[in-house]
Amino acid sequence: MNENTETRYCKKCGCELMSTNKKKLCADCFRKRNEKLQKIGLYCMSVITLISGYCIKGKNINRK
Repeated sequence: MNENTETRYCKKCGCELMSTNKKKLCADCFRKRNEKLQKIGLYCMSVITLISGYCIKGKNINRK
C-alpha cells in the first residue's frame, strides 16, 4: 500500500479521520454544522416572510 499516508484529524473535535475522507471535519461535526445552518436559514426565511407579508398587507389597506 501507500506508505506516505498521513494520519488526519478532525479540525473541530480532533478525532481521527478515515483515509478516504477529503473534508477537514468528521461526519458528526459536519452534520452538527449543517443542522445549525439549516436553523439559521429557516429563521431568516421566516423573518423575510413576515416582513413581506406586512408590506403587502399595508399596500392593500392603503388602496381603498
